[in-house]
This record gives sequence, structure tokens and C-alpha cells, in this order.
Amino acid sequence: MSRFEIPREMQALELSANGSTVREACANLKVVRKPVPVPTKGQVLVRVEAAPCNPSDLSYLQGHYAVDRPLPAVPGFEASGVVVKSGGGLIGSWLLGKRITCAGQSPRDGTWAEYFIADAMSCLPLRRGVSFEQGCSLIVNPLTAFALLERAREFGSKALVQDAAASQLGRMIAALAREQGIPLINIVRKKEHVELLKNAGNAHVLNSSENDFDAQLQKLAQDLKATTAFDCISGAMSARVLQALPSRSQIIVYGSMSGEDATAKSKDIVFFRKNVTGFHLASHIKERGTLWVLKTARQVQKLVERKIFHTEFSARLTLAQAPEGIAAYAENMTSGKPVILPRGV
Repeated sequence: MSRFEIPREMQALELSANGSTVREACANLKVVRKPVPVPTKGQVLVRVEAAPCNPSDLSYLQGHYAVDRPLPAVPGFEASGVVVKSGGGLIGSWLLGKRITCAGQSPRDGTWAEYFIADAMSCLPLRRGVSFEQGCSLIVNPLTAFALLERAREFGSKALVQDAAASQLGRMIAALAREQGIPLINIVRKKEHVELLKNAGNAHVLNSSENDFDAQLQKLAQDLKATTAFDCISGAMSARVLQALPSRSQIIVYGSMSGEDATAKSKDIVFFRKNVTGFHLASHIKERGTLWVLKTARQVQKLVERKIFHTEFSARLTLAQAPEGIAAYAENMTSGKPVILPRGV
């Protein structure tokens, strides 16, 4: 049972077809009216307060993301809101009325709507000091940052390298590395990005557009003994970063902002015993289990309250404004991600 007044219909953003570019895909995003979904046992109905647009959402819009959500469908993998109805089960009943954050990649409609269905086990209660806006980005980027640094520690790395360091996730990784006292080499591609990261307290920032970038990266990686690199760009950048690392290093590929497959030189793999591996948050969560998620999410929320973790939003959008806002975000991702506020800005 629910003590909340729930309408029969809701507004949602529905994607009718993918596009070869994000802007083309956004032309296929329309506000529609749909029945409010009904949760079954183990599920809850969430009244959405805020839902971000992440790089994974852009990939989904273009049909490049490995999620079986047939079109037409409502996009969105992450959101914050209030649980207004339980489909049954102990956890669902306990969550009723609570402010929560959640993320999921199920075949059901996603979070870019006034309401959506979430698995009760995927919902995490928000601490009082965490707003809906900051809470809506509490899972994908922060848990990825924690997981990547854990993978590096397990590998025995004393120092790290990351590309796409000026992205929202890149800045979270940098903040967490500073918090944990781990030297990190940050790779960006614009002069203003160098200044942005140095002003935030990052000691090692390299511009990949400079002529001597490869030599700088190799010297710094060797000096610091940086044996793990996080690669979100893929393509040729993977091989350039891997080549700069010491022998017996690893590069963890977790994205493809270049739109190209990761590359590596055979001599680095064969003679210098360097590894290329991948990372996918949903798979990592399955491996580590619910207790890891709960423990890490608690740490994440404390960092949000201390302003160590902070998501920059480039725009606050209604459902109607979202298609144009998301297209603009795809063309300039450094300034922050857009957040969709289904109940108005």
C-alpha cells in the first residue's frame, strides 16, 4: 500500500530511434504521456526529483551501449527521488517514503520521467546532507572512481595515470586520489583544462596536444612508478599511454570517448608484459556484492557532504528542454553534465 497520491499517467521522455550522432538521436526524443508503472514484488515506484545525463546515456542514445532496452523506451540509468509505492517485500516496505538514489540498466523504462520502477535492492537512502541534485549522480561516477582505485591498489600500484581527466568522473578520480594520498598523472587536451585541474590542487597535469607530451608522460610515469592507467578515451590514446608506463603495468579501459577501439603495441604486451583490461561498473557490482555497494555508497555520501565529491551541472532542464540541452552537452562535456528535473526547475 502507498500513502502517496499517485496519478494514473505521467510525463516521460521517450526515444523512438537511435541516431548516428547525439544531436540526431535527440531529435527522436519526445515528451509523451504514459501510464504510471506498477511495481511488483521486490520493486518500488520512485517519484523522480532529479536525473542526470551521463556519457553512458549518450552512448545509449546512439545505440552503442550494451543494454537490452528495446525502442521506443525511456532513457536514463540514474536518478534520485522518493519511494512512493512498494510492490511488496521487506526492503521495499522499509524504503517507502525515503529519499533515495538508484541506478540500474534493466530492460524497463529508465529514469527520464516523472516516475520509474527500480529494484528495491538497487536503492540507497540519501543522507540528510545530500541534496536530490547531488544525490542523483551518487552511483555511476563515484562508485566507478572508488572501484578503479581499488583495482589499482589490488594490482600493487603506487601511482596512477588517467586520461579524460577534466571530465566529471576524471575530476572525481583526481579528488579521491588526493584524499587517499596517491600520486596521479592527469591527461587533458586543452590548456584551460590544465589550469582547471592545477587550480584544484592536482600536481601532475599534462596536455596531450603538446608536441613533447609522450616524452613528458613517459618520464613522469617512470619517475613515479605509475603502473596503472585508467583509459576513457580508447583508440590511439590507449597505445600512447600504455607505451609510457613501466614494464608489468596495466591499462584499464572503461570508456571510448574517441569512438574507436582500444589499441596497443605488441611489443608492450609481449616484451614488457603490460596488460590491457576492461572495467564495467555493473559487472563490478555483481562481483563485489551488495555489502560493497552499501559500504562504498556510505563513504561517497560523506565525501559529498564534505564537498570533496561534487558534481558540476551545466544546465537544469525540464523534460521539454532536455533534448536540446542534452545535444548541447554532448558538444561540450567539460563544463558539467545536465540534470533533468521532471517537476520543474
